[in-house]
Amino acid sequence: MRIIGLSGPIAAGKDEAARVLKKNGALVIEVDQIAHTLYQPQSSLWHELVKAFGSKILMRGGKLNRAKLGEIVFADKNKLKQLNQLVHPLLKEEVKKIVESRKQIAERRKQTIVINAAVLKEIGLVDLVDEVWVVTASAENRLKRLVKAGLSREEAAQRIKAQLPQKDYLKIADVVIKNDGTLKQFHAKIQASL
Repeated sequence: MRIIGLSGPIAAGKDEAARVLKKNGALVIEVDQIAHTLYQPQSSLWHELVKAFGSKILMRGGKLNRAKLGEIVFADKNKLKQLNQLVHPLLKEEVKKIVESRKQIAERRKQTIVINAAVLKEIGLVDLVDEVWVVTASAENRLKRLVKAGLSREEAAQRIKAQLPQKDYLKIADVVIKNDGTLKQFHAKIQASL
């Protein structure tokens, strides 16, 4: 049994890589989904977020409006840093608990555990994994993918700029998978890395 940390900048193809690994029998832990559970209305993190960013980040009924929060934090690096300081420690603890709870099952099944996290290093999860896989793509391809997903070119560029440069991801990589070709080529590269 091994634990892979899957990371990479926005729109590089990390989630697609996670889907391929899951199809190949890996147990995938989606860190974004875990984060969403931490944002539940009236949770301690929810209260901290409302205190930090105001009630404008809420929808009717008190649910967090992640799109609105994203607009705020991706427009201001200090606000993004503030969000990360609130979320990352809680997220790290939650991921550690999940990994521990799934290790025995994964060992019995000779299954790989994949921690899918764009900000693997920033959350502090690198120490939990045996190897780090980083998915990369050119800035132009990433921009095109974000626009295709519904962001304006300006919003897409802003989100790319708000993240770490791709070279910073490469510093922690044991395996680098470039995703600038076809989906079929990308899938083949993932298979070859297993």
